[in-house]
Formats: sequence, structure tokens, C-alpha cells
Amino acid sequence: MGGVSAQRERMLECSGMHDERSRFDGGHTTSRSGGRQVMKPLLAAAVAAALLLLASGPSLLGARAAADRAEIRRDTFGIPHILAEDEEAAGFAFGYAMAEDHASEIGRRYLQARGEAARHFGAAHADSDLAMRRLDNRAAARRALADETGRRFRRWLQGFAAGVNQYVTERRDALPAWMPTVEASDPLAYGRMFGILAALRPPADLIAKYAPAAVAPAPAEGLPADAPGSNAVALGAAKTTSGRPILLGNPHLSWSSLYWEAHVTIPGRVNFYGSTLVGIPVLRAGFNDRLGYVQTNNDPDLEDIYALPLASGRTDAFVHGGRVRSFERRRVAVEVLQPDGSVFVDAREYEETPLGPVIYRTDDRVFVVRSMNLEWWRQYEGFYELMQAESLEAFRSILGRRLTMTSNYTYADVEGNILYAWNARLPRRPDPAFDYSLDVPADTRRLFWRGVHRLRDLPSLLNPPGGYIQNANNPPWWTTLRASITPERYPSYIERGELSLRAQAVLETVDAAGVLSPGDLLTLKFSSRMRMADRLIPELRATAQQVDASTEALRAGVETLAAWDRQARADSRGAVLFDRWLSLHPDPFATPWSPAEPMTTPRGLADRAAAVAALERAVADVRQQYNSERVAWGDVHRFRMGDIDLPGDGAPGRYGVFRVLAFEQAADGARVAGRRSPDEPLAGFGDAWILLVHFTRPVTAWSVLAYGQTTDLASPHSRDQIRLFAEHRLRPVWFSDEAIAANLERRYRPGASTVVTTR
Repeated sequence: MGGVSAQRERMLECSGMHDERSRFDGGHTTSRSGGRQVMKPLLAAAVAAALLLLASGPSLLGARAAADRAEIRRDTFGIPHILAEDEEAAGFAFGYAMAEDHASEIGRRYLQARGEAARHFGAAHADSDLAMRRLDNRAAARRALADETGRRFRRWLQGFAAGVNQYVTERRDALPAWMPTVEASDPLAYGRMFGILAALRPPADLIAKYAPAAVAPAPAEGLPADAPGSNAVALGAAKTTSGRPILLGNPHLSWSSLYWEAHVTIPGRVNFYGSTLVGIPVLRAGFNDRLGYVQTNNDPDLEDIYALPLASGRTDAFVHGGRVRSFERRRVAVEVLQPDGSVFVDAREYEETPLGPVIYRTDDRVFVVRSMNLEWWRQYEGFYELMQAESLEAFRSILGRRLTMTSNYTYADVEGNILYAWNARLPRRPDPAFDYSLDVPADTRRLFWRGVHRLRDLPSLLNPPGGYIQNANNPPWWTTLRASITPERYPSYIERGELSLRAQAVLETVDAAGVLSPGDLLTLKFSSRMRMADRLIPELRATAQQVDASTEALRAGVETLAAWDRQARADSRGAVLFDRWLSLHPDPFATPWSPAEPMTTPRGLADRAAAVAALERAVADVRQQYNSERVAWGDVHRFRMGDIDLPGDGAPGRYGVFRVLAFEQAADGARVAGRRSPDEPLAGFGDAWILLVHFTRPVTAWSVLAYGQTTDLASPHSRDQIRLFAEHRLRPVWFSDEAIAANLERRYRPGASTVVTTR
């Protein structure tokens, strides 16, 4: 638990001891209690050298050979098309190309995963650093690279690290002084970092259960932000004008998350085009000439919180399996950069148990967490393996190995298949009737999970009637309106939950459409029609019109909403007013969502008097800020990249739109997606990368990456796609050698001093 392998975990439980995992710090091996362990000097040096060599990958002396076995062809949008002889060379070129576009961001993210960010970036990173150090994230990743990573993927990771380091060596003077030397284990640590941060944070529901007075009340005004998500649609042959499947994917993350596109070819092994996030060493979603797939976030229960009773009369011991055991106490320290340039050492003590780290405590018990995210290291290796799938059978076989941890997969191929798979490395719980959503009694092992579910235990749908599948982060039971996946067939701890207005909008739109061309599907995808407005405005207008002492402002509000097209188009007038009204009346529905009426709830206007008062105030607010309640959405919401400033469109997904976008406040009062200033991270959330694949022979694809391929502001590729994005256009994806050659910007070997071809 907490990153320990299952076999080692059983050994520790049998011995009644916790492992003395160590970490490397300044060349010394320190124990969990902070004291120096006694080791024979030669043995200690040998162990440290061996682990560091393995973690770092090939030396720069060996990097030249990898560079000679790979070539990067950048197209006219800056996308790297990598041609390599083997995994190490492909990984090298992949790392080099990603560093060309985002070197500093790679370094920043890996420092966070190591628990070294606060030393360079200040106190905002201290808690995260402490969490990484508490669970030995860097050292654990080094061990996982050696013990739990497949040989071919390990070569890829070693090449990736060497490629990043080659670029950093060449540009050392142009990069920040804190830019680290990357190790092959750093991507593994980075992947585990998010699981650590989630696992060590006690859930609000747990605190509410045992200390309700400690839970802060929700803010009285404003709507919650959208959670990270995505839209995905696959159309079968019967649903397309060409009789060939179509695949659409578009994630919704903060723009500062930084999607990045690439194309990797190892002849005879892989030929895959897609995207990933900066810091992830392989492509996560995309296509080859046989098939394609995209992911949307699902919500699997990958962790359990165990409640351990304290030993009678003691606060330093707990009871498990009939035995009293003492907590292990671990002191963790991190360096924190202060505003004056000095460094403060932040040291804290934590309680650990063989069952997992302690995350919460009451007067009579402690709560520890066991998380699959802390124990499993092969998520990125799963992406690497999926890049090589060339058939439906191969794709399902790789998913069946349970390498990837989460996500709904939406798939299509040239044979005409479409597939939905709810995927998770889901722990198998022994009692399907027990509620595992909060704490699990842990005085015995009766309720502890036992292995993981097989793929066939999890929901999926292949080639359903109706010819389409979709997922908008909805539970699997609403993949299509023409076929059902029955929840009762699956364990109760497989994802339940609501069908959001966004998911309803996607389902309704795709289901109602006839046969579709790629252009038709793209038109649907860019729709900003708000289902929330459709549900609320008729009743809001009718209620406001019945007010006896109606004011001029209220009448103006009613007229504006009546004339509005209920979209968040750039030229829509009324969307700004509706957005402000919702911020003042954030819980507007009288009837909540119901599984008995999944496509028609929520509905009805709650608290009509408050809703009318909020509309009157919204008119006053919008007039004060923008001079008119009829201000156009695109006058307020902007796409900005350097000197490019365009009207924006789209709205938060919670409003029930297909075109998901959220904007952030800029100094001039506008709301912006893009760059507010050169020194700030990208602002905005939602649509950014969109992929559309048509499985013709040969395959045809289009893509757009709103904020461009690079964060290098000196490059035109930091802003050369934002106008396409704003105008609802995609660019062609150049996949064949002939298309790449016809649209070539430059061709070179990674790390070579000369460019082979430039255009």
C-alpha cells in the first residue's frame, strides 16, 4: 500500500513491521525517521550509482547513437513526425521534440513529482512537495523502473530522458537555472504524483461524517467550476454518409495542462498519430491506418479508506487482526524558497501503518488509505502498448491486461467497428452489498480488496443498434439511447451518478441527427446551444411577466432573454445576461436529476421570487460593467494569443453545451482563453484539442490545437491555430509520407547541428 508491491505488502503485514524505505538526498541515504542509516560505504555507493544509472537512462555519450537512428520531420504547423529505427531512438526523438516545444514545463512538472518544486518556486508548492517526500515518490519511481516496467518500454523511457537532456544540454544558457537533468524514472513519478495528491487528501464526505462542524459551508453565490472532462463520439457505417466510421474526440482541461501532438513511426512496429500532455512520454489518444481511440474521464473507485480503531487508552497505537500495533512516525522536510531569496526548511511528522498512510484521525480511530494509483506504475506503458494495436482484437487484448488505470475508451476502425469500453484497474471487493464509498472497517481483513476485475467484468458496448456511441463523462448506462447497459449486471461500486446536461445535449444531438458527414459532426460539436437555458428561460420569462410592479430593468431582462438564440455564439446577445443571472441564482432547478427521467431532468424553476429578483439584479450588473444587457458574448469573451485578439464562443459544460469553454478574467475586464500576458500560464478551460478521424481507405483526419504546438512565444506555432479554432475549422492531419513531404517545414536528426531540410 502507498506504492508498495502486493507481495511486499503481504510480507510486511506478516512481520508486523513497516518497510524502512529510503530516499536519496544530497548523496546520503536517510531513514524515514530522519536519522542516517548505517551502511557499508562501498555497498551504499554501489547501490546509489546503479539506481541513478538506471533511472537516468543513456548517457549523453550514448545519445548520439540514438539520434543517428531517428529523424524528426516538422510540418508547417510544427507537428513532429518521428521516424525511428527502434524504441530507444523513437523515445529519444519524442523527448527531444517535446523539449523543443516545452522544455521548461517538462522540468517544472518533474520537479513537482520529485518533491523539489518549493525550493525553486516558493511556498505554494510546499504541501505537494511534502506529499511526494512522504511517499518517497522519486525513489519509488526508480525502483519501479527497474522492477515493474517492461523491457521495451524501459528502453523508450531511457531514450525519452536522454532526448530531453540532449536538448537541455544544447540550450543550457537559454533555459532556467533550475531546469533538472531528467531521469527515465521521472515520467513514472509524474504519473503517480496526481494519485498521491488525491489519496492523501481526506474526502470532505468523510470529514462531514465524523466532524460535521469542521465542514465549511458552500459559498452563497456563484457556480462551481467544471471538472476536467471530454466529449467523444464514434459513428458506425450506418450512421455516416460515406458508410465509413467516424471518430471524434475533444478533451476539456485547463489550457495550461498543455496538450501536444506528435506522430511516431517505427517501421513494422508502430505508426501512430495523436496527442499527449506535456510530461507524459507517450501518446495517449489518436489513430493509425487501421483504428483510432480517444478517452474521456470516468470515475472508478480506485481506493479504499480503512478505519482502524485506536487501542484502548492509547493514541499511539491501533488494533488490527486482534493485535495492537504502534504507528510508525516519519519526519519529512522540504526546502521552501522565501520571497527574499532565503530558504526555509519546512519539516512535519506523519503517521504511517502497514495498511497505508494515515490521512485523518478522530478520538477513537484513524483512517488510512489504500489506492491503486499509489501501487500501479504501468499506466503510461499501457498507452505505449495501445499505440501498437492494429485490430479490434489486439486493442481489447491490451486493455484486458489492465495496464491503463482509468477512462472510458471510444473506439472505431476501418472494419466498421465502434466500441465503448468503461476501463479501470478496478479493485475486486469481496462484499458487493457493502458501501465502499467512505470508510471500510479494518479491524479484520474481511472487506479488503482481492485482486482486480477482468475487462469482461466491466461495462462495454460493441456495434450497438442506432450506429453510434458517445461519452461526455457520463456513467456507462447512457452510452446511446438505442441500446442499454444494465447497471444491475455489475458490482454496485462501478460508477453510478447523474447524466449531466452536457451529456444529455450530446446524446440528444447525435441521436436525433440522420446520417452524418465529418463536416456535419463537426458542426454539431461546435454547437453552443445551452440546454440549461432551454429548461429554464420559458418559465423564468413567464414568471417575470406576471410581476405586478415590474421595473424597466426587469422588462429589459425579459425582452433580452426572449430575443436570445440560447447559444453562446460570439454574436449571441443575452448569453452574458443569462450567465450573470445563473451566478446570482446558482441552484435554479425545482426538480433535480432523476434516473427515472434521465433525459428530461433537472427541470422547473426553483424559488421563483428569488429567480426574478436575480434577473433584475443581473440586468443592473451587466449594464454597469458592459453598458448594455444586450452585450454580445464575443465582446466579453476573447481568444487571445499575443497580438491576436478574437471574439470567443462556447460556455461551461454545466450549462449543457457541446462547445465547452470557460474564460478567465483579464486586467482590462474581458474574459480570456489564451494568454493574458507573456509571463502568465495559459488562461482558459475546455475545448482545446479536437480530433476528427474518418476511416476511409486511406484514413483521413483533421485536428486543431487552440494554443498551438509550443509555449515558445518566439515561434509562430505558439499561435498559428487559434484563428482556426475561433472560426470552427480544423487543419488536415498529414499522415502519409507523401503528405508529410508536401507540407514539410524542416527535417533533421534530434540533436544534430545541421538541419537536413528546411522550408
